[in-house]
Amino acid sequence: MRDQLSLRLEPDLPPLPNLPEGLRPMLPRAMAEPFDSTAHIFEPAWGGTRALAFVGPADSPGAGNVRIVDGDGRDVGSTLPELAGMAVRLDARSAILDGELVAVDGAGRADPAELARRIAGKPGRPVAYLAFDLLHLDGRSLMTMPLFKRRDLLRRVLHPGDEVLAVPAIAAEGRALHEAATSQGIAGILARQRTSPYLPGTKSRLWRFVATAPSQPAANGELGLERENGAQTAAAAPVVALIRRLPLLFDE
Repeated sequence: MRDQLSLRLEPDLPPLPNLPEGLRPMLPRAMAEPFDSTAHIFEPAWGGTRALAFVGPADSPGAGNVRIVDGDGRDVGSTLPELAGMAVRLDARSAILDGELVAVDGAGRADPAELARRIAGKPGRPVAYLAFDLLHLDGRSLMTMPLFKRRDLLRRVLHPGDEVLAVPAIAAEGRALHEAATSQGIAGILARQRTSPYLPGTKSRLWRFVATAPSQPAANGELGLERENGAQTAAAAPVVALIRRLPLLFDE
């Protein structure tokens, strides 16, 4: 009797709808002094260029095209080829992320002039995308979901790499994070209510930005950075090294 070969094919996944167009970032209102609050999540803010990353839709996770737009809706990703493969870091067929584009020096501090040169199409140091929110996932809007749930999903689906990472946060202790950010030369901190929805294009008191008055940051050697031929080997490496010096947790 001849052996029979059975072939089981995985069913095709239904196509996902196109991602919404015209979204603009939710904006914080400035606040003069840091504060502690159990109702808030606190994150470092590097002072880069705010940008939304549109990934997919695609037939399978990790295969989507990537489009990055700034707060005015202008395409700023076409001159940053290091971010074109960001989809492979996501366990998702489609997603919209909110975050910052940063080019950093060896101490992990933002270099706005270098970032502007890169966005203008000139060669230079690699740019990293620091994600802190997830607005859309696999065809479903998350914008009415509380912030702490969106952040939990972000950490679950985004796998950090050389060019992209999810910015960790700390609950309640805004003053401690602000003091640490000041000592490391970081632009400021973002304080966001844990239960806040995402309000695109709105400047809201649900989110607060507290700037720092940076002191002398740590030298490269103090951060324990490894260099190859005198250059950073990865865009996010100095950021990761600096994050490790801040009082941050991945679980809020």
